[in-house]
Amino acid sequence: MDLLKRIMKKLLLLDADVIIDLHIFGLFEKMAKAYEIKVTKEVFREAKYYPKGSSRVAINIKDKVTIIEDVDVSSIKLVAEEAFEAMLTIDPGETESIAFIIQSQEDIDFCTCDDAAIKLLSYMNLEKKAVSVETTLKRAGHSRRLFPRHLEKKFRRNIETGKALRVQYKCLV
Repeated sequence: MDLLKRIMKKLLLLDADVIIDLHIFGLFEKMAKAYEIKVTKEVFREAKYYPKGSSRVAINIKDKVTIIEDVDVSSIKLVAEEAFEAMLTIDPGETESIAFIIQSQEDIDFCTCDDAAIKLLSYMNLEKKAVSVETTLKRAGHSRRLFPRHLEKKFRRNIETGKALRVQYKCLV
């Protein structure tokens, strides 16, 4: 059983900001070896370039990820409604990713460092399907200095804020 776990890679759904930052750190290839990575079609479109010095470098991950083509429209609508209710603004890639998390039967973690998206995940009681960049890297055996938005501490603060929003707005209904 232990050998089977090591052979089977953990599924990871990445947000565009994480893909871009992993490229900045030169860690995307290592993450692709440690995890089976999935991205939604919208996230794939959003993660086109990363900054390097004064230029932009194209991101080419098509052969390293599975692109999720079909996300249920009703799930997307639900995410948009919940974001509106919680007074949070998230981009289309995060909306599509959270919608996929709702509809998926897979054991997959969504990795994002966007404050509003993390709060919304918690607001929707989906925090158990989310993971910080710091934790994701540690699980893959990598540790390095990260941006503050990647840290587990920041992730946990956003989860707590999302829970508070859930109490504040869901209890009013």
